[in-house]
Amino acid sequence: MIAHLRGELVTATADTVVLDVGGVGFRCLVPSSTRSRLPATGASLQLFTSLQVREDSFTLYGFLTEAEFTLFELLLKVDGIGPKAALAVLSSTAPEAFRRAIAFEDIHALCRIPGIGKKTAQRLVLELKEKVGALGAGPGLAVGGPPAAEPAGQAGDVWTEAAEALCALGYSRAEAAEALARARSEAGEKPAVETLVRLGLKQLFRG
Repeated sequence: MIAHLRGELVTATADTVVLDVGGVGFRCLVPSSTRSRLPATGASLQLFTSLQVREDSFTLYGFLTEAEFTLFELLLKVDGIGPKAALAVLSSTAPEAFRRAIAFEDIHALCRIPGIGKKTAQRLVLELKEKVGALGAGPGLAVGGPPAAEPAGQAGDVWTEAAEALCALGYSRAEAAEALARARSEAGEKPAVETLVRLGLKQLFRG
């Protein structure tokens, strides 16, 4: 599998780019979120890539950030969501906004994405809600610790995982810690990671 490509940007259209990697041109389909942030032609560029193999085609999809790539790959695991629909999601909304919509079960917001109807939006929430905290997790991610005064041990691990999940959604370590601290009164004695993430997002959404 081609995990990423690094080379010279040769051409860019509304939905494709061509990268010259060692004299070989690779054409990638990209979402508008990536297209709008591309450097000038001739500049060096790295794209995270997903190779989709069909009976009659091999298609590369490219993404400027790992968060976009991770969300694209996860969307493909949802029943009824193909590369075209997954690309439409990334072209219409930022990964962080999409994750918040899933976490808050905001069907209305999801239905504003081209090609996503009510039934598909409900399926997205059903299949992704429990995974929203894991999106984008990986090496190099800023890791937030549990709120101050949280005891060590299993409970502390849960708070740490929740902070990591919020950082994966694009929030800073300080924002994650503060949000979880404010959510403490609602969390109960033995909260699950998913519960803490939802409560933390609720606090962050309020500002």
